Amino acid sequence: MRVLIVEPDLSGHHAPYLRHLLQSLAELQQEATVLTYNNSAESPQFGLHLRDVAAGVTWDDCLPSSSKAPRRVGFLFSELLKAVERHSADHVWVPYADFFSLYLGARALVGRKASWPKDVWLEGLQFRCTFAYPAPNWRKVPSKLRSRLLLHRANWDVLHFLDPLVYEEICRRHPKMAGRFRVMPDPVEPVEPMQPELARGRLGIPPEGRYLSYLGLMADRDNVVRLFSAFEQANLPPDCKLLLAGPTTNEVQHCLEHDFGRTLRGGRVVQINRHLSLEEVKLGVLGSNVVCIPAKHRVGSSSFLIRAATAGRPVLADDFGWTGWAIETFQLGWKVDVTNIGAFARSMVEAMEQAPTIAGSPRAERFVQFHSAANFQSHWGAGIRKRLGLTADPCYRPWQWVLEGC
Repeated sequence: MRVLIVEPDLSGHHAPYLRHLLQSLAELQQEATVLTYNNSAESPQFGLHLRDVAAGVTWDDCLPSSSKAPRRVGFLFSELLKAVERHSADHVWVPYADFFSLYLGARALVGRKASWPKDVWLEGLQFRCTFAYPAPNWRKVPSKLRSRLLLHRANWDVLHFLDPLVYEEICRRHPKMAGRFRVMPDPVEPVEPMQPELARGRLGIPPEGRYLSYLGLMADRDNVVRLFSAFEQANLPPDCKLLLAGPTTNEVQHCLEHDFGRTLRGGRVVQINRHLSLEEVKLGVLGSNVVCIPAKHRVGSSSFLIRAATAGRPVLADDFGWTGWAIETFQLGWKVDVTNIGAFARSMVEAMEQAPTIAGSPRAERFVQFHSAANFQSHWGAGIRKRLGLTADPCYRPWQWVLEGC
């Protein structure tokens, strides 16, 4: 079976996700073609995540780099159809389907439902969707209404959701269509237990002390302002450090140096300002005493929360949406309104003091098993197995299995 994967963007989580998809197809011994952008093989993300799994894969890098933009989704869909014909694809995976879903739903709404080649199966993964959440302000209301109006109309054979809150809401609203919808794991690689000091040494940061860590792309100025404001107000003991690990935009770096320069240069902030390999991400989490996620009104899953749970490290994060729900449901750490700097600072003190006493619960273990990279690959491969008449993957863990443990 020939499987076409549509991925016009390798930044952020896109390249690691693509790696898992290619590994899933290699295990199933199926042909893989990736529709992607010009010269993608020269990107740093390709070198970090994909080069060692690229052998035997057909790379169709005909897309302009602008094709990942929301306004180009119509163009991208037409290129997808051409690629299906060009490569005689039997099955299509779209691992970032958010704008595709709105496009397909809009066409169906106005009576111009997108036609699809006969006997070709189409699967997509919905990353974020706002209609299951309260709108934080009036500017978000149109987005919420748009997704509520269009998403269920998109003519996917299977549409996966990273966010179980959205999945539950769309199934409640459209029960007759629920058979097309699934909850998809947000994949995290397994980790070997490791003492924080050893992980820090391997990451190349000072091994002594205790670390509150913020990992990932740092492009939101408000996130770092909240984090540093709370860190300064918390007045933690001298052995407590703040780790920033991930690429930082020029705007955010300027904010740190201008507004928090004394703290930044005071010897208690450790910064790794660059893209991290998956191994370095693991070491960053393992080297933490507490993983902090200072984003507010975040919609959808947080891979760093899942990575922390996988490594047995507690989380301090916002109380909104999926993040707050997951922390409470699976007993993963502390949730707080991160815009309330005083409450954020107090929770920071509590988390750093009590982190050694937090032990993994049976609920947390099921949560971690569901979100394993192996289960992510199993979920993507389930449709292929069904069409090939193969037995189900014994490693497959559905979302209902997680809920049964709560």
